[in-house]
Amino acid sequence: MAARVSVISLGLTVPLLDQAIADYATLAGTATRIALWALWAVSFLCILVPSCTALTCLRLAAPSNLAVVLFTTLATDSWSPRSLVSAMLSLICVSTVFSAEVGNAFAQLSAYGDERRFLLRCPTDMVIVQCLMWALWMATAIAAVSFFNDENWIAGTVFAVLTAALSYILPSRFHRFSRRWLVGVPAGVVIHDSFALAETAMFMKQSIAHIGIETNSENSETADLSGGCRGPSITIALHEFDKVILAATRKNPGGKALHVQTMRVCPTRVARTLRELTA
Repeated sequence: MAARVSVISLGLTVPLLDQAIADYATLAGTATRIALWALWAVSFLCILVPSCTALTCLRLAAPSNLAVVLFTTLATDSWSPRSLVSAMLSLICVSTVFSAEVGNAFAQLSAYGDERRFLLRCPTDMVIVQCLMWALWMATAIAAVSFFNDENWIAGTVFAVLTAALSYILPSRFHRFSRRWLVGVPAGVVIHDSFALAETAMFMKQSIAHIGIETNSENSETADLSGGCRGPSITIALHEFDKVILAATRKNPGGKALHVQTMRVCPTRVARTLRELTA
């Protein structure tokens, strides 16, 4: 409900920024209006039809809306109460759509049959990489509009081409992290994670000895299948060793086979995941 309310409230950003947008030249003002309405429309469609793809789109559209609002406010030096309210609404929406509750809800709503999906936490280093890539993407788009607005057609075209290239390359990279799940099914447990694993790992219920919580992964002999996440995690212990294949790296381009008996993954809600998996 909070996500729906915050996304619907994004529709107020254009009316609230109307005076600031009016201070722009015609091209920049038009582009800003189109961008804000388009981002709101995408966000609204995502909450109407929630899925893992919608989660990726929503988590790209909401911060992009905030970036446009802040840039418009800074560029026009318009710090009126209406502009501040617009920025606050965008910020609230971003904090809501990136919550673990929203992530798990969207992942579960795209589940098949009798399965329970738990979204896995993104490793910290990959969060930094994704933020930097998203910032570069936004910067090239804003630079392209700014150069076109100043009638610098060559620079504007260069940045527009860069924006188009990043728009083709980056979304699929971001989407990988909306498709990382620990899945509970009647037959057992599945680790679906193309970032950490080359193949989906599946364990039958009768082969699982114990599922618990690990709060300190340092100096642990447990196999790390979390992609490098730190903090509390779920541990899955098997009666016998089984094989998993880690994702390809530069050192191991074909992936690496690993025989494991105890492994760890990091869902976004550890206690709730354990409770539902062992219920």
